Amino acid sequence: MQNGLLDFGIGAVLGGLTLSACWGLFWLAIGTVGLIRHTCSWRVVLNGLTVLLIPLLLAGILIWARGGFPYGPASGAGLFVVPLVLMGFAWRQAPDGQRVGAHMLGGVRQLIDELLGKQHTCGGCSHEHEHGGCP
Repeated sequence: MQNGLLDFGIGAVLGGLTLSACWGLFWLAIGTVGLIRHTCSWRVVLNGLTVLLIPLLLAGILIWARGGFPYGPASGAGLFVVPLVLMGFAWRQAPDGQRVGAHMLGGVRQLIDELLGKQHTCGGCSHEHEHGGCP
């Protein structure tokens, strides 16, 4: 019984670390594209790389300390704990009535647009963009 609980706990920690590493990989890709376009600095790329590598390093240390990856249904179920908790938080309603996940996705889209240098309509001159009238 204790081995099952330990494997479940290790699976939950590994699931969280994997989710963090995926988030880092996502921002590393966005930062790299922004760096190529010259719309963001090296700091964004380094932050994405750090958020990718630190969780992978911690997961590797945990697997090494355990003596190998814990195979079994308990560790497999544990892998899904953190993503399911995150989904549960995303489905909660914010004070304005929208879902919290929608607010988070809106913030991520805004940050991506900022890092990739997406042109926003500026003060009502959007009709001039077709003719090159807006800088």
